[in-house]
Amino acid sequence: MDELEFRRRAYADPQDQDKAFLDALNEEEGRKGFVDELQALDERLSSTMKIAPPDDLANRILLQQNLSQFQQQRKRQRFHLAAAASVAFVIGLSLTLIRQPATLGDHALAHVAHEAGFADRVDEEVSLTALNTKLASFGGRMDDPQGHIYYANYCDFDGVRSLHLVMDTPEGKMTVFFVPKEQNKEMSPAFSNDRYDGAAFDMGPFQVAIVGGKNQQLAPTVTLLKNTVHSI
Repeated sequence: MDELEFRRRAYADPQDQDKAFLDALNEEEGRKGFVDELQALDERLSSTMKIAPPDDLANRILLQQNLSQFQQQRKRQRFHLAAAASVAFVIGLSLTLIRQPATLGDHALAHVAHEAGFADRVDEEVSLTALNTKLASFGGRMDDPQGHIYYANYCDFDGVRSLHLVMDTPEGKMTVFFVPKEQNKEMSPAFSNDRYDGAAFDMGPFQVAIVGGKNQQLAPTVTLLKNTVHSI
């Protein structure tokens, strides 16, 4: 057995009792000392691996498992409580809406707030002819409003195809909705929130809602529309 093969086998198993390995061990001077060092190292490694575990190791493992399970249960409980709170909130909100149906004014205020940025910038310079073409589809006609018409187009007013109008008035720019009486929504003559004031009234085949700013007087515009808009 050459030196390379001998050392390979010695590193692999210094306790090797194979006859060929033992014969080679005695063939060359120094091989026995080399193998003795490897056997001593092997014994130290074996002793290190034989360290006894702590007496309470099993209890520690069980405690860690119980703590982990407890934390998982706490997480699930928090999730279930949050989900239950969300469901309760939605149910409460739904019951509130059922008990208090949204009025014409509520939808008008929400519509104006949603399109505030658009309405402030738009100016399509709508002609009276173009306005009356759209208004005629609802059974109405407008005489000269004596003011600039910035915008006039169809919109979805709580599921009802309606006419959305932005016009100039003696009090400044205001928004007007002509809503067909398909649903005949509950209507209050006056409504408001922290940003807008509004007024509503019946006019022939539709309901009319006017929305203006907090510092605008709505009465002149109500009178203007009642005098210039007619059924056809």
